[in-house]
Amino acid sequence: MNNKGQALIEFILILPVLLLILMAMIDIGNIFLKKYELNEDLETVTELYKNNDTKELGLYLANEDIKLEDSKTNEMITITLQKQIEINAPLLKNVLGKNYIIETSKTFYEEVNEQ
Repeated sequence: MNNKGQALIEFILILPVLLLILMAMIDIGNIFLKKYELNEDLETVTELYKNNDTKELGLYLANEDIKLEDSKTNEMITITLQKQIEINAPLLKNVLGKNYIIETSKTFYEEVNEQ
């Protein structure tokens, strides 16, 4: 009895499932990497925001394709950054959607310059 043919058929049946899992793992890794990069971008944006450098801030946000939202409450300022990530894995795309939005925020005191 020849088991080589049976093993080949089993491998062919399981291969698409393994490829889908691999693609999903790559996309999830990409989401975590982009979230880390967005947290680094938040530090740069915060410094530009504090220095009131709106031109440089606008260029930076446009180059990195980042959306900025800010809100002020009393002396506190909250900056929120959002970025879209394209999902490529077929099953993950059905769960998370074609474009997944990552978000990070930071709250700090508004510095008042007294002269």
